[in-house]
Amino acid sequence: MKKFFKTTVIILLVSVIGVVGYYFYDTFREKSYDEQLSRIIHLEDKRKVTSELKRFLENPVPELRKRASLAIGRIGSPGVGRILFKMVGDSSIDVAATAAFAIGLTNEKEYASKLINIAFDLPAKVGGKAIISAGRLADSSMTDVTDQIPSYFTHPSPDVRESAIMAILYSNARNKTDELINLMKSESDAKVKTTILYVLSRMGVKNAGSIYVNYLADPEPYIRAYALRGLSKVGSNDALRYLSIALNDSDVRVVAQAIGELSCQTKGNPGELIFKRLEKEQDENLIVASFTALQKLKYSHGTDFAEAIFDRNPTENVIVASIKYLASIKKDRAVNLIDSLLLSESFYVKAACAEAYGLVNSKNVITRLATLFKAEDPFIRAAAFKQLVKLDSNNVKFYINQALNDEDYVLPVYAIEEIKNQKLRYFLPVLQTLISRGEKIDVDIRKSIVELSTAFLKEDKNDNLAHELLIAGTLDYDYIVRRDAVEAYEDIFGENKYGMLDGVMTMISESKIESSISKYKNRPYVIMTTNKGIVEFELYFDTAPLTTLNFIELVESGFYNGLTFHRVVPNFVVQGGDPHGDGWGGPGYNIRCEYSDIPYETGTIGIATSGKDTGGSQFFFTLSPQPHLNSRYTAFGQVITGMDVLLKIVRSDIIEGIVIKDGAI
Repeated sequence: MKKFFKTTVIILLVSVIGVVGYYFYDTFREKSYDEQLSRIIHLEDKRKVTSELKRFLENPVPELRKRASLAIGRIGSPGVGRILFKMVGDSSIDVAATAAFAIGLTNEKEYASKLINIAFDLPAKVGGKAIISAGRLADSSMTDVTDQIPSYFTHPSPDVRESAIMAILYSNARNKTDELINLMKSESDAKVKTTILYVLSRMGVKNAGSIYVNYLADPEPYIRAYALRGLSKVGSNDALRYLSIALNDSDVRVVAQAIGELSCQTKGNPGELIFKRLEKEQDENLIVASFTALQKLKYSHGTDFAEAIFDRNPTENVIVASIKYLASIKKDRAVNLIDSLLLSESFYVKAACAEAYGLVNSKNVITRLATLFKAEDPFIRAAAFKQLVKLDSNNVKFYINQALNDEDYVLPVYAIEEIKNQKLRYFLPVLQTLISRGEKIDVDIRKSIVELSTAFLKEDKNDNLAHELLIAGTLDYDYIVRRDAVEAYEDIFGENKYGMLDGVMTMISESKIESSISKYKNRPYVIMTTNKGIVEFELYFDTAPLTTLNFIELVESGFYNGLTFHRVVPNFVVQGGDPHGDGWGGPGYNIRCEYSDIPYETGTIGIATSGKDTGGSQFFFTLSPQPHLNSRYTAFGQVITGMDVLLKIVRSDIIEGIVIKDGAI
């Protein structure tokens, strides 16, 4: 017995010594670059700026300091601006530039003036990022910042000048747009001039008409589209004429832009111009865009054409656009046609019928909407709910109660939004019961309850019921819900509860990240087959590793096979990856955002979100450059071939399959 005891003790001692020895060996040995990089990425995924993460800012390897700076900016914990501002003086230009960019992600507005004050003394690459961040952090009331931005219009570096121009947009410094117009006269760099055009058009500057006209014949379709956007805001007869000419453009994206801009015109007869094009249109996306524009313009002379379309076996997208147009114009005269469409097997068409009944805007359709409110598909029920609360105000409480108890999460979210909009405190005890169920209810519902409590408390800090809802949010299992509640607490009560955000569960292990760094030295290459053709693109694992790995895992599990593109906006995006099929679905979890300075060009791939760190499986392709999306959505890839295929995609087209290659081809 004694011998057995001694043997056991010896084995235990040897084991302990071995474990302790390995701990000290692993702690103090020199880690490889891949190990250190994977550690930074893992710490970023934990969403807390720890002392360990900050130590990487002192690492002798510039690339690791750069990656740590970006991670800290992405996390954006209160007070990190001070840490990053110090890194703007790093000996490595790349590190300094990344730190300057990362400050713009922190929402610490006091650093806007600090960055704009030092930008001229920084290397051009760093100064440009500093100016962009200053613009992002500032607003039009911060004149100490916005007054200095134009001083960079004469900087010797075109990149810095371009950054200053974008900073005008980000800070909404409308009183500086005349200086942009003057800059256009002296600027020689073509890319900078395009940026001026974009900012002027995006801000709707009316006195830049001659600039817009000068770019109408540009060889690049997206530049012609920028010019049309600007002309639309001018609102003159000449502007209307140029928009009508653009309806004959050779590029469908420019035509789509022209249709959209004509729908905003109040002079002349823009509806007639759109309708003449519609009569001979073959492109499905442009047909849909045209009916949407005619509905907005309340153009009444296209109803016979719209009704005749139903005799031509139209697609469901055309059916939806035309029935909503007809309902908006013909009102109750369209009811019979709407009724006939209820026989459709498409949830999308039936949901459109609910919206069409709402456009009829008569209490006579309430019983029809009530029937749709009981439909099997939640998308149809949700569409009916939105119309019922508008048309049947006497029974709003009944509809909200029904929606709150719906088995799908979409209806409760809509109900909570209605409670918030109408300030119906009557339902706050019901919401307390709902949020107390924790993980048994969908995270989107809990998130919506926190948003509602925030709105109520901003009106009355002493609202105890709303306060209890917010407290429940700070205790929620999900990081996103807790974060929203904690930020609301600080905003409303000035209380720092950021300690509640500790203990975030990470989705991908550190070892998986490390092995992937080794595997994807070359960017992963993707071949996506759709019913319209093949699209090939590369993934930015180096910039958005967590997003890329999540996408790859979903692909390899077959998640995307058979899903549709549920959202198509001509000259903007094609979006897919939703198993729900209506824009509400995802994989059942959220991934964190990985913002970067990668611009959204034609064919850039981004993650769709409803706020920071709320992405999952939905992704989108940009059909043209979209600078306003920069650093607001995770950019994680770029189309290599297949833009012609993407331009043919319509809503409900199918992702037939996706294959991942380990490296670029």
